[in-house]
Amino acid sequence: MFSCYLKLERRQSTKKDGTESKTPRYIATMQAGYFKPLQAIKNAKNEIVMYYQRNDKCNPNSKAETRLQCKGSVNFSSVYLQNMKIGETLIGYGEPPQTKELKGSKQNPFYENREYGYLFLIAPDLNTIEIIIVPNGRYLIQGVAKQLEDGQFNEALKQIRDTAKPM
Repeated sequence: MFSCYLKLERRQSTKKDGTESKTPRYIATMQAGYFKPLQAIKNAKNEIVMYYQRNDKCNPNSKAETRLQCKGSVNFSSVYLQNMKIGETLIGYGEPPQTKELKGSKQNPFYENREYGYLFLIAPDLNTIEIIIVPNGRYLIQGVAKQLEDGQFNEALKQIRDTAKPM
């Protein structure tokens, strides 16, 4: 059902002038499973770094309020939130960018996996974001998110968290 799991933890970053960045920065600290495109978004330190951004500041035409952006200003996914929760944890969903080329004629590292779907588990304090990758789940991802909220994947979620290894 799930092919990959990532746990992102918030790490405050500082700008070149020494002030703290207002855009939340996350580093992947745990991973279970494999998702090939993740190799393309690793930085020079072999880390997966993402930024949680509000779309009204960068793309006012987006239907999603927020998105995760990664290395090279590549959009990992819009994050759609529809008041689904597990306890206090928000559940979101999204999908990879669908175009073969991104802005600036960059190749889209997610293009071969454009039919995948993403689930996001976001802590209320925004200190952690968990990403669950659902192969070929793009068209079903809203329903899968609802099933997650209803507890139908509690055992699978526990298992994937238990098998995750530090990065």
